[in-house]
Amino acid sequence: MRNNAGQHLCIGLPGSELTPATRRLLKTVQPGGIVLFTRNVDSADQLRALTRSLRADLPARPIIAIDQENNRVNRLRAIIGELPSLATVKQTGNAEEFGRAIGHSLRDLGIDLDFAPVLDLELFDAQTDNALRDRCWGRTAAEVVRLAGAFITGLESTGVAACPKHFPGLGASTQDSHEQLPTITRRREQLLAEDVRPFAELAPRLSALMVSHGHYVAFDGQKPKPASLSPVIIGELLRRQLGFTGLVMTDDMEMGAITKSGDFANAVTGAIQAGADMVLVCHSPEKILAAHEALAKTKIPAQSAQRLEKFRAKWIR
Repeated sequence: MRNNAGQHLCIGLPGSELTPATRRLLKTVQPGGIVLFTRNVDSADQLRALTRSLRADLPARPIIAIDQENNRVNRLRAIIGELPSLATVKQTGNAEEFGRAIGHSLRDLGIDLDFAPVLDLELFDAQTDNALRDRCWGRTAAEVVRLAGAFITGLESTGVAACPKHFPGLGASTQDSHEQLPTITRRREQLLAEDVRPFAELAPRLSALMVSHGHYVAFDGQKPKPASLSPVIIGELLRRQLGFTGLVMTDDMEMGAITKSGDFANAVTGAIQAGADMVLVCHSPEKILAAHEALAKTKIPAQSAQRLEKFRAKWIR
């Protein structure tokens, strides 16, 4: 029987093979998604064997995902070597070809979804440490739409789904959400005209989006609230105003922006209640089990399960 709570979790695994402990974790949680990291990658043959095992061992075929962006974020370096920088890709004008090349690599290795491209605007200076340096496609919305849109076209032409990030835009953040909750103070008009625009323009063609852990004062007021837990940002802005009907995924719930801001289990259930369809828990088996236990006690909207099935029908073969 399918574990419906687990279907709304996308989890990370500890190593490059399925140990008895990992198999027990998978049997308990029965996750709807698996996200791969460098720690899961030794060689092409090993990774193909791992993704085959994940498909065979779980009653419901999981969405197998990875963050594969460019030379800055390259989980497959051990297999494919170095990737070009975004600066190089932009200079050559081959964003679509670049996306296609990444897509072919992922498809060959049994991966269904790429947590890319970054749609955040490069609004920060060289001294800002917000984990986005060398990952943004441009300083203006028009540039990001053109280049990241071409990357998506190339990637998805190979049968690999794109999941752009980090809605509604982290480009104005001055802090790294891996470490703490960034507060974005740009006016609502600025956010809608600039930060949100790449997501708004690309949303009609997307099957999935990742929501950030940033706190947006213009949308949620002064009291700190990550976008990933915000009904205003997910339900009102993304779903109602932008009309997005695809899969909404959170960033990793083990990041400092969440773990330092309140109770972990409440954050997991809060994300689903805010409108997210899948919650990422990427590292600790203990946190994965805690998230599963929390979701098992939570009423998950039927529409969320329907969006998952719609995504699978299109992308999981």
